[in-house]
Amino acid sequence: MNMDAIQYKKGIEANFDDVSRRYDENRFFAISAAKMAALVPSSGSMKILDISTGTGAVAIEIASKYEDASIEAIDLSQGMLEIAKSKARVKCITNIAFRQCDVEQMTYADHTFDVVSCGYGLFFYPDMEVTYQTICKTIKPGGAFIFSSFTDAAFNPYAECLLERLKRDCNVDPPSRIRERLKSRPQIEALVSTSRYNSLDVNHEPIRYPISIDQWWSLLNSNGFKSLLDQLHPQQLDSFKQAHLEEVRGLTDGANLELNADSLFASVTM
Repeated sequence: MNMDAIQYKKGIEANFDDVSRRYDENRFFAISAAKMAALVPSSGSMKILDISTGTGAVAIEIASKYEDASIEAIDLSQGMLEIAKSKARVKCITNIAFRQCDVEQMTYADHTFDVVSCGYGLFFYPDMEVTYQTICKTIKPGGAFIFSSFTDAAFNPYAECLLERLKRDCNVDPPSRIRERLKSRPQIEALVSTSRYNSLDVNHEPIRYPISIDQWWSLLNSNGFKSLLDQLHPQQLDSFKQAHLEEVRGLTDGANLELNADSLFASVTM
């Protein structure tokens, strides 16, 4: 692994450790997790791996629905895992084993799992295609890989305003590999084609609800966007916040906006 990849992963880990206690303020993660769990084939005592589990939303939904399933849930961020473990304890869920692990360093044997799930995680992996192929090897013949990603429309037009201003005024630009990945069915098909599979189903699901402009700023500080905002020094951040929220107000009724978290849900049968 080269130094750029190591530094990138350290940044991802630090960012999600930082936002872990606020992550579940984003309601779309719970909505999406329920949709992911609904795609898991009903098959009794399954062995399931949930990768990039975050605060455990998908793993906990699946565990609640399939009490006989044995689930391993892994993530790079220990902070996120601590929140996930706490949530599982509160819900008295005992069929999930949470473990800190870099997906690119997994050592599971081939054909270990009936189902692998990944909510909004694949596009973060530096070598996404190779990681995808590694994941697929761990799935039993006839098993499934279920994953989600955001569409091009998600978080827009407000996110595009944010990113354009960050680049124009602050010379901060997100990694293009994240911005451009898995935004459409053809992009998902291209990824899936890099490994042997039997069938692919991709569903576009609208996820939308109103939030206030203040909640929009909170959202930006409770997920991956925060890593960009953290590159600004405090005075610069305050000025940027005022300018960005004023721009957002100009695109809304001045009080609320419709959050668009439209997502693509893929189910790949091996």
